[in-house]
Amino acid sequence: METAGTVRVVKSRLLALAAVSSVALVPAARSADRPQTTAPPPLSNIKVVITDSAITVSPKRVPRGSMGRFTLVNAGKKPHTFVLGHERRGAGAEIGFKKALKPKQRSVLILFLDVRGAIPYHSPLPADKDQPRMQGIFRVV
Repeated sequence: METAGTVRVVKSRLLALAAVSSVALVPAARSADRPQTTAPPPLSNIKVVITDSAITVSPKRVPRGSMGRFTLVNAGKKPHTFVLGHERRGAGAEIGFKKALKPKQRSVLILFLDVRGAIPYHSPLPADKDQPRMQGIFRVV
């Protein structure tokens, strides 16, 4: 036969066990709600091949928020300059860069692609301006 004191002790121990269990689960539930901020952005490899008559960009579209690793290769016999977007600095700056390459030269540039939209590319040299295959559109989607 159980006494009232034994029942109270058992109930108080069960209550204490339930309280400890609920407190232990709260930090685990809160950590699942936190965003993962330490993961690096995805890397998108973009190859740009410049010949004396055309610029080839592959792929022509990448996801927003990725790091664009642009591998520029001048496969032509003349020096060429590649311009992506606008390289302006300061207030209202737009995304982009400008890189001059000698014949057979290779260069790698990293650019964080954080704005969606169409980014024009071209070669600004006078000999390249009249050629329609020396320009195009790169997209961040």
